[in-house]
Amino acid sequence: MSGIKRHSGFTLLELLITIIILGIIAAFAVPSFREMVLNNRLSAQINETSSLVSFARSEASKILSGVVTVCASADSATCSGNSNWETGVIVFRDDDMNATFGGTDELLKVSGGLAGGNTLRIIDMTSDSGNFVQFDNKGFPRASAAVPPNVAGTFVVCDERGAAEARAISINFSGQTHLARDTDGNGTLNDHEGNDVTCP
Repeated sequence: MSGIKRHSGFTLLELLITIIILGIIAAFAVPSFREMVLNNRLSAQINETSSLVSFARSEASKILSGVVTVCASADSATCSGNSNWETGVIVFRDDDMNATFGGTDELLKVSGGLAGGNTLRIIDMTSDSGNFVQFDNKGFPRASAAVPPNVAGTFVVCDERGAAEARAISINFSGQTHLARDTDGNGTLNDHEGNDVTCP
């Protein structure tokens, strides 16, 4: 008596059901993965910004005269003179305190531009044009004609999702940094004055 031969494999119906199930899983998994990537990028960028500010403050406390300047830079060698910090940042000992790298000034640290088309802006604490921050030899944010005494401010990193997903660090009058929080519970971080942060 001959046996019946059975063919192993998927039927067309089984294949279609498998594809549909995979499609449903992907519909939930892909957006979640994308959100995770965007959130991790923002966190890394605000941590790097915090590290740069803390480094500048620490270096300023080591000098006898002059200041340490942090500024936006498009070429990793000079201050760009604009408020778009996402192009890159340089930190330098600014002997003549003019917020321009040159002469006897010493370049201390360079940070490249932000990935993902993200932006980096500063609220307060800067010159009128928002293109540099200085620390004196006590580690305090430096007051100037454009920056009043008791200087404080907030650095804000944003991506395409806007202010609701922004990351920020606030800098107090003594130059110490801390991660900004949503103090009023409306889903948006608050700056050093308690206002909601904004994105360009």
